[in-house]
Amino acid sequence: MQKSCKEIDKMLVDYADGQLSASESSEVAEHLTKCEQCQRTLQALQRSLELAGVIWEDGLAETEAIRIPVPHKTRKIHWPRYAAVAASILLVVTISVVWRALVKSTEKEPTFAEIERRITESCSAARLLAAADLLDKYTDTKAIAKRQYHYVVKKYPETPAAVEAKLRIK
Repeated sequence: MQKSCKEIDKMLVDYADGQLSASESSEVAEHLTKCEQCQRTLQALQRSLELAGVIWEDGLAETEAIRIPVPHKTRKIHWPRYAAVAASILLVVTISVVWRALVKSTEKEPTFAEIERRITESCSAARLLAAADLLDKYTDTKAIAKRQYHYVVKKYPETPAAVEAKLRIK
């Protein structure tokens, strides 16, 4: 069943953004081949989206002074509302993508190898700390234990064992 212009008009924003399913997209494309009015509406919407991209790139905040020439219409279509919504959505999505890119670049996730290395270091540091604790119990080996504590702090500074060793040095 052929969709009316009113139904197609509601789908044009998603069609321009490529957000429709394949079947809906083909329905809209088929309708556009036959309907000049919907073609003009889509063209105006695409110009609005392009303009929103240019405004975003240039960093312009004031858009009231910019007028988009629209071909004369025989019937009134409320495409400016859709264009404004599309431009707003485009702006929010762009800001979100840029923000995530900036945040992700500063928050580097460790690789599996890095995690495995940290675990191995923590285990080694914990073993050395345990051995130093055993040595620290005897008066003859207290100096050796102190050196072991210093070694743990120096060699494995990012481990919980290094924090414990610092406390035992003091």
